[in-house]
Amino acid sequence: MLNSKSYNSVIHYLKNYDGEFITVLDKIIKIAVNKFKITEELREEIIEDDDIYQIIITDINFNFWLKVSNGSLSYKHGINRNASFRIRYTKEILVKILKREMYGTDAFMKGIIKADGDLSQGLRFIKLFRLFIKYLNNGFEKEDI
Repeated sequence: MLNSKSYNSVIHYLKNYDGEFITVLDKIIKIAVNKFKITEELREEIIEDDDIYQIIITDINFNFWLKVSNGSLSYKHGINRNASFRIRYTKEILVKILKREMYGTDAFMKGIIKADGDLSQGLRFIKLFRLFIKYLNNGFEKEDI
């Protein structure tokens, strides 16, 4: 499916193949969540967190949520009405953030992405998102997809 094992190739694939965007993004998220489950140092990073983060990609109707509780991370499709933090992206903005062409905090400050929740939840979401990106940059393989 991909021509290269690099993170940038995977993100390039996401950007250029609309038809499979949701499928590939879903697999990427599952890989990262599984990495949290099996890596002690990643679990320790979220051990004190207890939040539900709702992510909405507005232009492709892909909604999912992540639940962080006592060092455990789970991922589900759909809307969670109990989410303590919600963030809305477009596909284009999410890809730019993943490609490191834009920082999520800058996009938020400029009004490009929208978030609902308090500052502490937002900071915990940023920490979780950065851990995802760090893992994907350092350990993503074509075979994972």
